[in-house]
Amino acid sequence: MTHTRLSAIALAFACLCGSTAAFAADPVGCGKADALRIRGDVPAAISFDVYRQLRPLNAQRVALFQAAGEVKRLPDGLAVCEIADDGVDDPSAVLVRAPEGSNAWWVSAANVQVAD
Repeated sequence: MTHTRLSAIALAFACLCGSTAAFAADPVGCGKADALRIRGDVPAAISFDVYRQLRPLNAQRVALFQAAGEVKRLPDGLAVCEIADDGVDDPSAVLVRAPEGSNAWWVSAANVQVAD
């Protein structure tokens, strides 16, 4: 069984058991240079326009966009892949893809770190 398949199984099992240990798994399909980890719970925006509207962070704005499905919370330690060619020249924002799901999410550059 491949490493990617084992990581996916471990992630699914840990989610069912309520464990955060699954977040230590390598992101699926990342090159080593693109592997990042979320630092601190962070609101992630589905588009750069929504990301800009969240700044400065405001709990009421985050809640409204979250209810509309435009924002979701990415938990501390989650392994993600950076989408390097995001088409936006803003060093404060990083476009990432989580191992589960097909959407890309904008997060603050201050809330990501290079994966170990």
